[in-house]
Amino acid sequence: MKRGEKMGTLRRLGSVLGAGALVLGTLTVTVAATATAGAASNFKACVVTDTGGINDKSFNASAYQGLLNAAKADPSIKPSYLSSTSSSDYAPNISTFEKKGCGIIITVGFLMDAATAAAANADPSQKFAIVDDAPAAKKSHEVLALQYNTNQGAFLGGYFAAATSKSKIVATYGGADIPPVTIYMDGFVAGVRYYDKLNHATVKVLGYTPPKVCTLTNCAGKGTFVGNFTDQTAGKTIAAGDFSNGADIVFPVAGSVGLGSIAAAQQAGTGHFVVWVDSDSCATKALDAAQCKYIDGTVYKGVTPSVEAAVLSAAKGTFTGGTYLGNLKNNGTGFAYDTTNASAALKAKITSIAKGIEAGTISVNPNSYPVG
Repeated sequence: MKRGEKMGTLRRLGSVLGAGALVLGTLTVTVAATATAGAASNFKACVVTDTGGINDKSFNASAYQGLLNAAKADPSIKPSYLSSTSSSDYAPNISTFEKKGCGIIITVGFLMDAATAAAANADPSQKFAIVDDAPAAKKSHEVLALQYNTNQGAFLGGYFAAATSKSKIVATYGGADIPPVTIYMDGFVAGVRYYDKLNHATVKVLGYTPPKVCTLTNCAGKGTFVGNFTDQTAGKTIAAGDFSNGADIVFPVAGSVGLGSIAAAQQAGTGHFVVWVDSDSCATKALDAAQCKYIDGTVYKGVTPSVEAAVLSAAKGTFTGGTYLGNLKNNGTGFAYDTTNASAALKAKITSIAKGIEAGTISVNPNSYPVG
């Protein structure tokens, strides 16, 4: 079975933590939770998306899928969402859901930090979970930060791209120039450089130069960024430029902008691929077969199961604020194969590398390796 957001239940995250439990910060949620709240009462679970919208085939869609999965597990949960068309919609959308009595509000994305923190501080009793951020909500203990060391999964994606590239040129670009985006790009470059070191190769990476230090909150590398998560035309233009410059694999960390890169790969033809991001949308069939023909693999983020767990805990009355940190060890990030381009030997090598990252014996810092 493929991995990634297809794991929409909590099975994968729970399996590494013992019999049926997912730990989110100080919170433990029973994986097998069903309708314990009782059908007599309705629990409103609400998502405010970033500007990519609910159908971005990426992190917004993944977050809403977490609500839908929670509602399936507990029918008393009533999911709903509001889409943001610009940053000016964040605060009004949150306010609308507060007035509707949402038991938990999920805000999607680093850019919603200020609006989420302000709302949480204004009403410390309101439960929030935010994807890709840890807002400074000093007056509230009811905020759960859902964060992910996606540089670990991206490291595997970078190694895969370097190993399968025929031209020995690969590329990456970002949506917004923010840490949750650049940490992906940083890990991707690190994986390519690690491939070079092990195989005495030189694979060139277009589109990103890593900083000396990259963390969840500070990863100021230099590279190509669209400036948003919606402009698919820009995504197609950037990827087409990368392909014309010799790259045969592009890694867009840009939400729905990446759909433009798939179009560019289709236009470029056989031998050109995209490594997708956030959600294994080929496994879930959010992307169609014609698109998936050009998607080599996915660096995924465990948004769906972590949101699902947060919503179930809120509905059960066991929610606690804090931090959940997804990584390779708890399947909060990873790499999924979407084509048959990886040999059995390469898959075995990537599995071995993942174990080394988990054990701390392989660094995901690109500066640990010489530049090819």
